[in-house]
Amino acid sequence: MNFIITLILSFVLILTALLVFRYIGLPIYRVEPINVKVLLESVLEGQATEADWDVFIGMTIRHNPDLDEIRLQCAILAEREMNLRDGRVHFTPAGRGELTAILARINNELLPDREHHHD
Repeated sequence: MNFIITLILSFVLILTALLVFRYIGLPIYRVEPINVKVLLESVLEGQATEADWDVFIGMTIRHNPDLDEIRLQCAILAEREMNLRDGRVHFTPAGRGELTAILARINNELLPDREHHHD
């Protein structure tokens, strides 16, 4: 009898979870250019953790091919120019130069134009 009660309660719980996901939706983390900009700035400041970097590098960015190209470029750069110290991501001077160039590309091409006021 306990088995049947457990089975019915499990079924109800799973059905409830499916209905909640159906009407509310699954949580989605969507990487935007501003997220990559903040990450690269924190890397250049020596504040980014290995986990921050791994999440960025490990997740394909399907909705934005330009950002995914940058992600792949950063992954290749990390293979050559990155090292870890005290759980923080650090790049060689050459790697920092390439990251600065990538950051400039994000600012110039991928972030929405900022209004320029001429006084």
